[in-house]
Amino acid sequence: MDSIAGYRKNAMKCAVVTNLGSREGYVARIPGFRGLLATGRTKRQALSELNDALADWITLAVKRGICLPAVGEKQPSMLTAA
Repeated sequence: MDSIAGYRKNAMKCAVVTNLGSREGYVARIPGFRGLLATGRTKRQALSELNDALADWITLAVKRGICLPAVGEKQPSMLTAA
């Protein structure tokens, strides 16, 4: 991965958005990113919130020395936080 920004961009490509119902809005998550999810009244808002939360999630993982999930690969694996 070239950079954290590139990693985030690739991770966001894996985002899954679920409609919670007409009055409930949307929830967005990225498979493999434990505990990371975001909600919004619209799909766009949920993805925007997820992108912001992802930045915080990555920062915390790096501070704690936790491996970052691999993104954009078919086989699940882990990347070491630099």
